[in-house]
Amino acid sequence: MAGVLAATSLAAMPGRSWAQMGEPVVETAQGRLAGLLDADGVASFRGVRYARAQRFMPPQPPESWAGVRAARQFGASAPQTNASPPPGPPYVITAQIPRPEGAPPPPPPLPEDEACQFLNIWTAALGHQVRRPVMVWLHGGLFYGGSGSTIDGSALAASGEVVVVSLNHRLNAFGFTWLGDFDADFAHSGNAGMLDIIAALRWLKQNIAAFGGDPERITVFGTSGGGMKAAFLMASPAAAGMVQRAAAQSGPALRFMEVEQARRATHALFAALDLPQGDVRALQQVPAARLLAAYHSVAAQMRASRFIDLPCFAPVVDGDLLVQHPFAPQPAPQTRAIPMVLGWNAQEMSFFMGADPAGFTLDESGLETRMQGLFGERAAGLLALYRQAYPKASPSRLWIQAHSDYSIMLPVMAQASRRAAAADTHGGADSFVYRLDFQSPALGGKLGALHTLEANLLFNTPRAGTAVLGEGPGPELLAARMSAAWARFAHTGVPDSGLADVPEWSRFDLASQNVMVFDEQCRIEGDPSAAVRAAMADMLDA
Repeated sequence: MAGVLAATSLAAMPGRSWAQMGEPVVETAQGRLAGLLDADGVASFRGVRYARAQRFMPPQPPESWAGVRAARQFGASAPQTNASPPPGPPYVITAQIPRPEGAPPPPPPLPEDEACQFLNIWTAALGHQVRRPVMVWLHGGLFYGGSGSTIDGSALAASGEVVVVSLNHRLNAFGFTWLGDFDADFAHSGNAGMLDIIAALRWLKQNIAAFGGDPERITVFGTSGGGMKAAFLMASPAAAGMVQRAAAQSGPALRFMEVEQARRATHALFAALDLPQGDVRALQQVPAARLLAAYHSVAAQMRASRFIDLPCFAPVVDGDLLVQHPFAPQPAPQTRAIPMVLGWNAQEMSFFMGADPAGFTLDESGLETRMQGLFGERAAGLLALYRQAYPKASPSRLWIQAHSDYSIMLPVMAQASRRAAAADTHGGADSFVYRLDFQSPALGGKLGALHTLEANLLFNTPRAGTAVLGEGPGPELLAARMSAAWARFAHTGVPDSGLADVPEWSRFDLASQNVMVFDEQCRIEGDPSAAVRAAMADMLDA
């Protein structure tokens, strides 16, 4: 084992680089792990098993091992790929953005397996002597897809002086099939995927100090579905005390599924598989590929009517793991003590227009037709507000703006306002709200500040996001600003970037409703989109 040193010895050898000392090895409660070391002195540990689970059952602690186990490759992601996708282009438009000239080829697809309970760690300061905040990335893809193995946490770990963690967990029918009506052994199957995340947090509480992390300063953050997962953790009694801060990027989670909704999805799944209703043991034995195909068939028939709706195979308000909705009609009591960053991107919904080319070439008649379809009798009044607010915008941009505001801005601001109102009444932690306005140059600039645009900015990896962010100093500066703000939030609970060219990010309250606007020039705006928000407010129905 030449060249392998225990993590606890690293801090005792000042003046020597890790590269001189060999590969990083850490002692965990289960056994020793050997990671990788990059040229900038950041150690990564990949594919670390944090739990094991039988199908639909709660996760159990991982087994221990003797010797040193390699942690240099990402573990399997949850089963999710549709073997028979619908015809036509993908609805996610980033698939149409060309790769920059000279960019390396995309990595091969990640393996998928039910035994997907793996996490990844990036740290620039190993050992118990260092206690850096821990930032746990919860991947997007709502609750049906995605992987924690698609990000690189090394730059954020180094520049933000934090320990970065990402993780995989069970998804779709494997992680969120409600079976509690049929067998008490499966009482928590409807939230099995969230139990995986809680098991990962439990593993971090036990082990992250050996990686230089502070188990008492854990921030969960995520985009889209990742932000929704953060809300579940904030509200769940099973996660109480495990999360000290939370950040949700374009992932408002006012409500989750009711049991009756979950029942309908489960009955449809049994029918799609031609199994007797309630035969849980038979469902456990269905080959994974067949179960996944049935899931995709059912999900195609139970589509969401809007972004925040979760019609099937998503977390369930079960009265135990989740006693009430996180932020509807008011914030759940447990959520009030957790400081929160939340926000949205200005033109979110262009991201979902990959199969809607006509949406980018609308004339006035086409715009009015779409507004009527989405807003009904409110359409004319809302369109007048948008034309007044954006007098130079094309019909397509007005449509994208209205659809984005309704889908994500409106529930984000509702979540922030409900938190602020609860804090005024009951006391509670601060909220910090942002909007990302930076305009992507991709596809001729028609996408604007699309959904997920912030990912490479938060991880301080703008060059990896050149295809959507473009080149030059603008993305580099914005990445430095945003990653610094999120890292400082993990350190202190206040997202003060400490940079001279960024104004102080004041907390959100009902009087000012201040929002930090991230762009090439950052600024604070009070109550943006107030008129539109007032006109749409009662459309949340939650």
